[in-house]
Amino acid sequence: MKRPNIWGPGSLFAFSGLDGQNTLKNSIVGTLCADRIGVLFHTDTKRELSFALTDIKDIRYEIVASDIIKATLLNKKTKEKLPLSIAFCAQDTVVGLTTESALPLVFCIGEATTEYVSTIQVHKTDGEYTAFAKEADGQSIKFAFSYSKQSEADAVQKAQEALKIDVHALAEQKIAFFDQLPQTSHADGRVEKTLAKCFSVMKSQVYTKEGMFTSRWTTPDRLPHRKLWLWDSVFHAVGNKYISPELASDSIKAVLSTQQEDGFIPHLSFPDKSSDITQPPVLAWGLYHLYQYGSNKTLLEETYEPLKKYLEWNIGHRDVNHNHLFEWKVNPNSTSCRCDECGMDNSPRFDNVVEMDCIDFSCLMANEARVMADIAGVLGLKDEQDKWSALFAKIKHAVNEHLWDGEHQFYYDKIVESGAFKKVKAVSSFLPLFAGICEPHHAESLVKHLTDDKSFGAPFSIPSISLDDPTFGSDMWRGPVWINYNYLISLGLKEYGYHELANDIIGKTVEIITQWYQHDGVIYEFYDSMNKVSPSRLNRKGPAIEPYDFNIRYQSIRDYGWSCTLFPAMVLE
Repeated sequence: MKRPNIWGPGSLFAFSGLDGQNTLKNSIVGTLCADRIGVLFHTDTKRELSFALTDIKDIRYEIVASDIIKATLLNKKTKEKLPLSIAFCAQDTVVGLTTESALPLVFCIGEATTEYVSTIQVHKTDGEYTAFAKEADGQSIKFAFSYSKQSEADAVQKAQEALKIDVHALAEQKIAFFDQLPQTSHADGRVEKTLAKCFSVMKSQVYTKEGMFTSRWTTPDRLPHRKLWLWDSVFHAVGNKYISPELASDSIKAVLSTQQEDGFIPHLSFPDKSSDITQPPVLAWGLYHLYQYGSNKTLLEETYEPLKKYLEWNIGHRDVNHNHLFEWKVNPNSTSCRCDECGMDNSPRFDNVVEMDCIDFSCLMANEARVMADIAGVLGLKDEQDKWSALFAKIKHAVNEHLWDGEHQFYYDKIVESGAFKKVKAVSSFLPLFAGICEPHHAESLVKHLTDDKSFGAPFSIPSISLDDPTFGSDMWRGPVWINYNYLISLGLKEYGYHELANDIIGKTVEIITQWYQHDGVIYEFYDSMNKVSPSRLNRKGPAIEPYDFNIRYQSIRDYGWSCTLFPAMVLE
């Protein structure tokens, strides 16, 4: 596999739970700088490790990955090729190799006490200690940078021990990760390099056991989100199966480990606490997807009861009018995140309304019901299979009876109090395809919307809101394209026989993710449906700013979880 080698400002740089202990509590994470070879580490008081270049004419990157950067520098005077590398050797320590022409420096961005222990530079801030050690050997300089919340002595010891590491061997070990990944024979070199970038980011998402998480777990991005999210973890599993089926199942098992006694599963969790809302139900679908990939019946046996309890919690707590249609919990006091529970935070679907029978929640529950019937069949649970099949049929009937608008030939949410449609044409209304709910004439009408250049037939389809909706724009769920919906809807289109359209959507998605990786060096959270501007300039609950700083305002997140994990699924499936 080709290796990712494009420097992307804001790219994540972090240790992986695939290589050793990696916890939210004790790990450090960096982002690549925009104007120099350097990594900004996002400790409470930020530290930067960068390189002062002297007489350098050219830089050629062999690899720019989530835990290893390796380059060759060309000296403008001597024409000599000089090495530069930096790699994580532990969750709190990096090592590297360079020369006097690329002198490594560490400094704090903020107030810090600086002192030296022998030749080791120590920066002390409130409860944080970092140590920077280096030693010269002829023309080369070996260095180590370590972090500790424990003590100055602990940081110094880590740096001293890291200087003993064979940097060349460590780099080869990191690079070997890409040699073990599945190959694709039909992708061009640009796509293959983007695929490698995605796998690199996927590697960085992995934490080891910690707190309530009884298995390895994944996060949408090590910065700024850092925590575990319910539906994100399932989309991670879809891609992680190509790294290892065990990692993929761990991604979902970690979510199930957050389940409360009554069956409720929170939408996000730290190792020691969770939120009080849930998120789109896709857990059964994800687990059955893994079963179909690897035929691991034990995985279904272990997870059936937790899945059942969670879906029963949704039935008991998110269908207030008992009509087999489901309502998200809405935050009426928020303007930018009225429905965090559904994952479409600022969608105009939720502008000025409180409670709705929702098309996405209902379809995802229907799909979970039909998948649970399949799982029950595999496990030989005939009564359970019949129960879930009956629930699927009831939800399907309710969606087509109450959420289909014959005038617009489209599915809408319906306001519970008034019984009126909330006539916002959103990408969520195509989920009946994914859930197998559509009758053939419904599917035909939805396809017309997908191909209409005044509706959803954007230059890059599928926009999160219809082009002719007055709310259409460039802010998150108010126009941009989200990769998870493109993936799910394409699966639905194939189920209904629209293979050419599904392949067109997948092909365009792969091409545009590749295009912007080649241009910006990162994989984004969402993309411009007109494909005119870099995703870095799209709004995200406020205008984008330059230079990129998520500490001021989140923008389209760089090196984002499910964009990276679903890209391999699109290419390899």
